[in-house]
Amino acid sequence: MACNLSDPKIAEAYSQILNNDGIDWMVIGYGTTRDRLSLYASGDGGIAEMALKVPNEVVFCFIAFEGTRVLVTHVSEKIR
Repeated sequence: MACNLSDPKIAEAYSQILNNDGIDWMVIGYGTTRDRLSLYASGDGGIAEMALKVPNEVVFCFIAFEGTRVLVTHVSEKIR
């Protein structure tokens, strides 16, 4: 099964992070779907702000951090 990344907000946020254009992180996830990712949140407050936006589900976080860019896969402890 392929993952659908067609949400234009994902591409916009990703581009802004790569170009240092106003935001430094984003969180994307599946929500109620099994194959379509959506942008949950983005911001410019670094890892501390991003951590506050990570829900109790499987999500992917992309952040510009200490001169590099990091992709984080988060699986909540509440996932069984």
